[in-house]
Amino acid sequence: MGKRYIGRRKIRERYNGISDITVTRWIISGRLPDPLLIGNRHYFDIDELDEKDRQAKAAFRRAQAEPPTHTPPQLRNTD
Repeated sequence: MGKRYIGRRKIRERYNGISDITVTRWIISGRLPDPLLIGNRHYFDIDELDEKDRQAKAAFRRAQAEPPTHTPPQLRNTD
């Protein structure tokens, strides 16, 4: 089976209606994989998107399991 690709519109739908500029920002930040550029249009490999989503979910779960490393200013003892 060959690779499957989706365009920016489907990306926005996949992530609950995010804006086009958010897609661009996520590409730049590495949250989304680099797209394939064909004729000024971006196409994303669905398998790569799924892998990025799995990595993000794992990172979120690790962060949830670890205690916070800082104390909020309102809880600090200033005496």
